[in-house]
Amino acid sequence: NDLIVFLADQSAPYFKPRVKVSLKNHSALITGVVPGDYDGDSQMDVLLTYLPKNHVDGGLSAVIFWGKNQTLDPNNMTMLNRTFQDEPLIMDFNGDLIPDVFGVTHEASQPQILLGGNLSWHPALTTKSKMRIPHSHAFIDLTEDFTADLFLTTLSATGTSQFEIWENVDGNFSSRTVLEKPQNMMVVGQSAFADFDGDGHMDHLLPGCEDRGCQRSAIYLARSGTEQWVPVLQDFSNKGTLWGFVPFVQEQHPMEIPIPITLRIGDYNMDGYSDALAILKNTSGSSQQAFLLENVPCTNASCEGAHRMFRVCWELPDLSHIREAQVATFFDIYEDGILDIVVLSRGHTRSDLAIHALKNNFEADAYFVKVIVLSGLCSNDCPRKITPFGVNQPGPYIMYTTVDANGYPKNGSAGQLSQSAHLALQLPYSVLGLGRSANFLDHSPFKHLNSESGIELNCNDSNQELRELLVVAWLEQS
Repeated sequence: NDLIVFLADQSAPYFKPRVKVSLKNHSALITGVVPGDYDGDSQMDVLLTYLPKNHVDGGLSAVIFWGKNQTLDPNNMTMLNRTFQDEPLIMDFNGDLIPDVFGVTHEASQPQILLGGNLSWHPALTTKSKMRIPHSHAFIDLTEDFTADLFLTTLSATGTSQFEIWENVDGNFSSRTVLEKPQNMMVVGQSAFADFDGDGHMDHLLPGCEDRGCQRSAIYLARSGTEQWVPVLQDFSNKGTLWGFVPFVQEQHPMEIPIPITLRIGDYNMDGYSDALAILKNTSGSSQQAFLLENVPCTNASCEGAHRMFRVCWELPDLSHIREAQVATFFDIYEDGILDIVVLSRGHTRSDLAIHALKNNFEADAYFVKVIVLSGLCSNDCPRKITPFGVNQPGPYIMYTTVDANGYPKNGSAGQLSQSAHLALQLPYSVLGLGRSANFLDHSPFKHLNSESGIELNCNDSNQELRELLVVAWLEQS
């Protein structure tokens, strides 16, 4: 029931506790933590979702702790006056560069939006669909126009999982496509988005199981602009041992955060193709571990439609030594553009948890570009006369164009902070691998929602070698 913020430092220990706020008087269990600038003062605030004490309907409450001068004031907080049926999605609904809170509340039947700034509630969408719990909604460009759309995971009239894209046209969201889950999938995991095939557009990755007990796990892919599911991983066996995803268990009165089947995306080897981390369980035992899923060229007929596939890296000693892994994600610990791995594991008791940090020692003559997109609400006339660094925005979309070793054009893309619920654990920046041979970018545009401040980065002088490039972009309201 406490939130502790560790600030990064260049000297050991590299993360030092700086801020602590407590919800012991209100919360039975904190379920979500989402930083953002919810009042538009360019100071980082933090939204917490939690199960209130003596809760009876399973509803989630939320509170915002307001940031000031690189800290949070425990006495300066706003308790939201509505409760959510599931964790909310943080997005910029109206394009004012202030994050908004999207979700279904117990006070209304239709999805609602809490607008950042004045914290006023408004109807968000009119839909007959029921939101799936746990949801994996996303705020990301899925229509290839560099404007973030709204992706919803819903249930059909018959209770079947489906996926809806609400296209953002000039700041208005309208239903565009509805895609049903793969026919063979019985247990549906959390949707993830990545430029899986390196064509510059977002593809939809869906992990799940083809039986209720998750004895047969699979990951399916729907390429950008298509409505066809292609399996990109179905082989979960290693040396006679069958592994599979850990099915989600929803408890009425949980004592710990329930964790759905989730892929966490990152380019581990900087080859320009998104890899993933997943938690798998030994189907004949009880142990579970974190595994790296490497994105490799397709080698069988079933994945031909995707051109690529995942391959489980079974022989990574550092990962395999961590027993009872619960969560695994990527994180650039050393700020060198190389994605390291952070794993949360459980000890002998349910409350005995440990965090493991694994340095990425992958060595390759590879290049990358690291992009962070910040708000431009305040650059000179700032509150309290302090010019802040800026606050990471949900929804920006980044794409680059370069040339591979054979002289063919190659694209890559990523979205920033597109998902926020159920331990999405997305990075507040994008690391885009360029591969081993590319040392220049031809074209790299990125844009946010309906802001007209699209920014294009051109660095196509091949005489200037590009080993690494950090791009910090401030968006301004149009």
